[in-house]
Amino acid sequence: MPLRPDMEFQDFLQIFSKRKWIIIVTYISLFLGATVYTVLTPKLYKSKTTILSIPQKIPPNFIQSTVTIGAGDRLATIEQLIKSRTRLKRVMEEVGLFAQARKEGFDDKAIRWMNKRIYIETAVTPGREIDSRTESQAFSISFLHEDPTMAMLTASRLASLFIEENDKLREKQAVGTSEFLQSELKETKAKLEVQEERVKKFKMQYSGELPQELQTNLNNLQRLQDQYRIATEGIRAAEQRLLSLRSMPDSSSEPSQALRRELNLRRNMLVELSAKYTNQYPDVIRVREEVEELEKKLAESSPPDVSLAVSIEAEVDALKRERETIRRNMSVLQAKVDQAPRRDQEMITLTRDYDNLKNQYNELLRKKSEADISQNLEMREKGNQYQILDPANLPKDHSIPNPINIFGLAFFMASFLGFGGAIGIEKMDLSLRGVTDFKYFFDIPILASIPILETVEVNHRQNLRKKAIIGGIVSFAFALFAFFLFFLIK
Repeated sequence: MPLRPDMEFQDFLQIFSKRKWIIIVTYISLFLGATVYTVLTPKLYKSKTTILSIPQKIPPNFIQSTVTIGAGDRLATIEQLIKSRTRLKRVMEEVGLFAQARKEGFDDKAIRWMNKRIYIETAVTPGREIDSRTESQAFSISFLHEDPTMAMLTASRLASLFIEENDKLREKQAVGTSEFLQSELKETKAKLEVQEERVKKFKMQYSGELPQELQTNLNNLQRLQDQYRIATEGIRAAEQRLLSLRSMPDSSSEPSQALRRELNLRRNMLVELSAKYTNQYPDVIRVREEVEELEKKLAESSPPDVSLAVSIEAEVDALKRERETIRRNMSVLQAKVDQAPRRDQEMITLTRDYDNLKNQYNELLRKKSEADISQNLEMREKGNQYQILDPANLPKDHSIPNPINIFGLAFFMASFLGFGGAIGIEKMDLSLRGVTDFKYFFDIPILASIPILETVEVNHRQNLRKKAIIGGIVSFAFALFAFFLFFLIK
């Protein structure tokens, strides 16, 4: 029947007294099992050595180390390196561990045994406080073996191997950082040189259209405009003088008039050709020579007023050619000024890319210099190092099996299963425990209370039931005890 909520301590004592054999057998069984395990389990001795982490000797403000791996990550990495097959086999051969197993060809089994007996964990050194925000100050390496001397030798060799691997790891990381930065520096330098060549070609290709030349072009354009205006005014004044001269009575001969008409024709042709071609063009040179020849003939055959007119016409012709040259130069300069905004945008893009690469190159150069110093720091063993603080000890007492832990676990399990099993069985028992239970579960007046009449058959059934229950509890207790022992040892 279910337990009453108003049960007192005395009631529980009655239950435990009634089920005392379950409790007694459970205690005896588990303590017997703990004793057998303690006696039969091979004794393993634990040797432990402590390794202290020595900070960088040179202040980080002066030299920043490139080895940025934290203590926890470094510990896990080195633990993997130490527990690798190659290194474990090396230690076994050096110390002479599991010689018989290795002799019989069970190398893999020996390595698994050794791997399970190595413990690497953080440790607090005396007189030091570990800040959780910084690296741990010390680590401990432990090894278990049946022979205490062998445990000490193996722990000592593992500690020295730990330090060797740490030095190699830090040195390799420092060298790797320096090599990586060197590769990045070389690649960035090549990109920078390519960008420099692009800027150089751009400046050569668009010389005169660059943003820094805009003001000069504007000043030259203003100067040419002034020259163009002066040439135009000169042409206007010369033509006015020529018009005044021609308005005077004409005393020239008919040949002179013909020469003058031919000269004007050649001059107009020269102006047209000069507007299209350069002064070195063959037709321009030929027509200019013809104009000079006609001017010479006209000057020889004409009176003074005619010669003056020819001179004025020559002046007008020269001014027109000069004005045309100025106009062409103005067109060229105006085109350069018009292209300046476009070249400015292109130059900004090229310069921005160049500046970014230049800054990246300088930053990599600085980091490369720091990495080289850090590498030198690691080579000279001035960086973060490890030192054996407590050498491996020679254990006097075995660590496994630990009788205190085993019997403590057995006592806890026996108490839990014995008393808990007694209460559980009592709850599953459908019989009433007495008048009090009857009054609690049934609201019926009691006329009389008759005690149980025990017979041989009833007693036999109860004994069988008792044995079955006790056997089940003991079996369950042994299984649970073995399960906890497995994880305790592991």
